[in-house]
Amino acid sequence: MSAAPSTPCPWCGSLRGVVHVHGHGQCASCGTNVQPCCGADAPSDASLSAAAGAVDAGAAPQLFPSLFDALGGRDVTVTAESLRFALTGRLGCDLAEAELLLEAAGHVGILRPAGDGLYRLARA
Repeated sequence: MSAAPSTPCPWCGSLRGVVHVHGHGQCASCGTNVQPCCGADAPSDASLSAAAGAVDAGAAPQLFPSLFDALGGRDVTVTAESLRFALTGRLGCDLAEAELLLEAAGHVGILRPAGDGLYRLARA
């Protein structure tokens, strides 16, 4: 007897199943999030501190400058939504993780607020 096939992915139809990554389930073929995670939880001080340390010491110190380059240049003002979207695409993370990175980058001085929901790159 063979195992019953998994439920097909609603996006690509693959039967390869779900892979759990960072608290959410994503299609093993196309990588689309198909099972929600705990993204509705408010970030704790500990998780924000950990994200801040990761952004400040980070393996990729040019992450935010390169995001700004892709979004119009290092001297432009960018919406928080654009930065979150760019982070999810660049890092393969979900929106909750992107929000933590965005907040952490503000705490360590990489980004500075430029109005309601707007950011500028602080380090050129």
